[in-house]
Amino acid sequence: MNLSLPRLQVAAAKPIRKEGPLLTFGDLFEPLLALSLLVMLVIASALAVIYSSYEYRRLFHQHQTLVREQDGYRIEWGQLLLEQSAWGSNSRVEKLASDKMEMRAPDPQEIRLIQHER
Repeated sequence: MNLSLPRLQVAAAKPIRKEGPLLTFGDLFEPLLALSLLVMLVIASALAVIYSSYEYRRLFHQHQTLVREQDGYRIEWGQLLLEQSAWGSNSRVEKLASDKMEMRAPDPQEIRLIQHER
């Protein structure tokens, strides 16, 4: 029994030669176009990253400015509340009423209670 593999005949490759140039304009232009398109997309992406980081920094600065302004307004509001309570204190109102308008608190004998009847 013969278990050897059959022999394949390999023919010598004949060079196929076309007439004309080896590479055409389309063969050179398509990879160049694809490469230039990819380079332009990478540049556009880089510019988008630069712009977004600039916008983030600008908006963060604006946010910090507004937070500082808000803190100033809160401090001013607290001071105004203190001033309002000082201007409206009972002792100050009594002093102004007695000094400028010559008002006084009534004596207990002068106080009369009036009841409303239905």
